[in-house]
Amino acid sequence: MTITEADRAERVAVIQTYWDALMAADMATFRSLLAPDAVIHYPGRHYLSGDYTTNDEIVGLYTKLTGFILDGVFVGKVLDIMLGDVHTAVVIEYDLRMPSKTQHGRAIGLFILENGKIKEYWLHEWDQHMINWVFRSSRWFGWLMPLFRRKDAR
Repeated sequence: MTITEADRAERVAVIQTYWDALMAADMATFRSLLAPDAVIHYPGRHYLSGDYTTNDEIVGLYTKLTGFILDGVFVGKVLDIMLGDVHTAVVIEYDLRMPSKTQHGRAIGLFILENGKIKEYWLHEWDQHMINWVFRSSRWFGWLMPLFRRKDAR
C-alpha cells in the first residue's frame, strides 16, 4: 500500500493541529482529534504511566501534561514528521525547566491515524529514566512549581 499525497497532507495537518493544541492547552481541539476508540500508551514508571483507553481518560492525561507547558516547565518543538504506509512518527526535542536545572530531551511519538483522527499513539522517550525522575519529582515537589513559573508563561 502506498499513501497518496492527499493522505500525507492530511496526516501532517493532524500532527500539526495536535501539537498546536497541546502547546496552547486547547483541550477542545485536542479532543476533536481523537477517534472514538483511541488508545494512548504512556510509558514509564511514574504516576502517569499506563494505557488510556477512553477519550475522557486521554483528555485527563493531556490536561495534566499541559499543566507543565502552562507553567513554563516544558518547552518543545517538532523536529521531523515521518510518514509510512500505516504509521506516522514524530520526533520532538524539548527542555524541561525544573527549579534546580534544565533537562534536555527527545522523544518519538508513533501514531496510527485513521480518517483524520488519532487511533493509537505510543510515546518513546530517549531517556525514560530521566522522565521517570522528572515526574516523580514533580509529584513530590509539585506544590512548588507555581513559584518557578517563567514570567512569560503566566
